[in-house]
Amino acid sequence: MSEGIPIDNVTLSKLINTPIIIRIATILDITSLSILELLEYDINLGDIIFAMANGVVAYDNEALIASSEHDITEIVPNANLYYAFVRRKVKLTRIGLHILELIKGNQFTPSGEHYPNYSPDTDPRHPSTV
Repeated sequence: MSEGIPIDNVTLSKLINTPIIIRIATILDITSLSILELLEYDINLGDIIFAMANGVVAYDNEALIASSEHDITEIVPNANLYYAFVRRKVKLTRIGLHILELIKGNQFTPSGEHYPNYSPDTDPRHPSTV
């Protein structure tokens, strides 16, 4: 979750070939969203935690909600902690911004399946996404 995670080619290659990382980076696209807003885009909590653990996204410290850090095992069963957690804002880190630049510049060739083209402007509640 630290901005100080170094970008090495092996890690970057693995992340850029992970569809959920591409999708999260495309959705966030420079702005910060709450975890709840990411859940509305059909991204599950495990994927958000995966992106955080790999340094692609981090809490937006400018948009902190007054709550202390808790272990995820404490958050899920406790409704108050869960709602405080999902309202927290996240943003792309340096690694996430680098991945976004690669996506926008089409400077990468994904391995495996074709990735759907996700637009950051597509609102999950918009009729065109139903």
